[in-house]
Amino acid sequence: MHKIYEKKIEDFKKEECKQKKISRLYLYGKLLSFAAMVGFAYLSYNQLNALNISFILIFLVFYIVSYVLDDKCKNIIDTLKSMQTVCKNEINYLNGVFTEFDSGDKYINPQHEFSYDLDIFGPNSFFNRINRTITQKGSDRLAEKLTNLSTDTDKINSNQEAIVELNKLPDWRIKFIANNKIESNLELLSGYISPNKYKNILINSILPYISIALSLSSLVLGIMGILPFYFFLGMFSIQILITIFVSKISAKTSIQTDKLHKEYLGYLAILKDIHKVELKSKVLSGLKKELFESGTSSLDSFKQLSRILNLFDQRASAIMYIVLNGTILYDVILIKLFVKWGEKYLPHVNNWINCISEIDALVSLSNYAFNNPANTLATIMSEDSENIIQAKNVYHPFLSHKKAVPNDFILKRSNIAIVTGANMAGKSTFLRTIGMTYIMASNGIPVCAETFSFSIVSLFSSMRTTDDLSKDVSYFNAELIRLKQLIEYVKSHRFTFIILDEILKGTNSKDKLKGSIMFLNEISKYNISAIIATHDLELAKLEEKDSSTYLNYCFEIELSEEITYSYKIENGVAQNLNASYLLSNILSDAN
Repeated sequence: MHKIYEKKIEDFKKEECKQKKISRLYLYGKLLSFAAMVGFAYLSYNQLNALNISFILIFLVFYIVSYVLDDKCKNIIDTLKSMQTVCKNEINYLNGVFTEFDSGDKYINPQHEFSYDLDIFGPNSFFNRINRTITQKGSDRLAEKLTNLSTDTDKINSNQEAIVELNKLPDWRIKFIANNKIESNLELLSGYISPNKYKNILINSILPYISIALSLSSLVLGIMGILPFYFFLGMFSIQILITIFVSKISAKTSIQTDKLHKEYLGYLAILKDIHKVELKSKVLSGLKKELFESGTSSLDSFKQLSRILNLFDQRASAIMYIVLNGTILYDVILIKLFVKWGEKYLPHVNNWINCISEIDALVSLSNYAFNNPANTLATIMSEDSENIIQAKNVYHPFLSHKKAVPNDFILKRSNIAIVTGANMAGKSTFLRTIGMTYIMASNGIPVCAETFSFSIVSLFSSMRTTDDLSKDVSYFNAELIRLKQLIEYVKSHRFTFIILDEILKGTNSKDKLKGSIMFLNEISKYNISAIIATHDLELAKLEEKDSSTYLNYCFEIELSEEITYSYKIENGVAQNLNASYLLSNILSDAN
């Protein structure tokens, strides 16, 4: 993958050099045409004739064309630089550096059913690794996908199809990610163009058009000598007074539109990218249809609004402000255009932004798939399947940059797998592997496994309980609150897949064992399957009493001069523990 991105950077640099050479030609064209205009203007000063004026106009046109083409060329150069940055960031990702990407700290929620335990958000999290969204709404949508897992088989399969399709479009995807980041001010738009905001007779009537017609007519007739010029000056003064009358509305509207202009230009660039690409998968083609073929085109709408917002920017000069408003009621007309745009398109904006956000999130997921070509698509098991999880050579996605040790694992319905093992033997990593893989599979993301099949169920974990001194909540009390939340969750869902790492860590061993047995016997009454990691070997005796529910697994180690960790899950109960062994080594080294 490194070579792919390095080759793309090289290609983008070559194209950048080519465009810079073209830009220099346009620069020379502008200089020459400007010099020619000045020269012919000087000749015209001494001898005004049609030929000189014609040459001035010809070189003016040449200057404008050179300016426009050079501006486009510079935009291409800026895009090529951004695309190089995208590729460099992906190389950093492949090297295990994720600092350039948003970590999603704001989405961290310790009370969530599983995201806090399974490192979905935060520095070096899964979100930090995969997030390439360029819109705030897209980032929110990606976070929602990872925390609100789909329970619809068709939707999961459709997401897989969309991710596979975008995976095959690396150049388009790089161009998409290279777009400027967009904040989320669009929800303010409905407030800007609310029906009650512009209840003004000058804005909601044809009076401004009548006034403008009279103003321009008096100007033309004044120039022709048909009417005295003071008729125009009178209309000019009246329109300045009208402008002053609506100045509060126009000033407020101008300030508000300043916040939107850059954002809408960003969305316009994104829409152009989406419009250009051919998308065939069910999800993506449907989203594209919503954007461009639903009666009102988002691209046309955003182009129109961008032009209106640009016109607001052009009124900054005091001289232009007076001339334009005195002649054509510039501010009033702009407000009327703004309101008219809102009446026609505002009802569709939220839907368009949601479509863009979904595509934005899917681009991030497909980018992850592209960067991890060894991953495979998961398969959904039928509702009557006896298994919840069936994995072959599965490993944690965080270990894809390292030498991961894969494992096979099958978890049946209504089974509780009790996993024992020494410290650092791999229990917690395995639990997180199964949990993370399930989240990826539920989103249609290719998983780190040779094969992975799963049933669509609800997911709940408890692995990282913390105390909260600010709320006077002890560690043990926090555990109880979490377990109570789990039981309530299980009762309210059809079937729950539970992942637990040490039940009741905050109490003594005898009480812990008794409480753990009570808890497991209680949750086994409901529609659940579970994986429980524990250091308490006594808990493994539950298999002897009820082997149809409880199954023992372990991560074994070998004790010798050095401890050997296999990181392979096996049937049975762990025999070798390492805490006292490691502590004795530390004490002997100290002596």
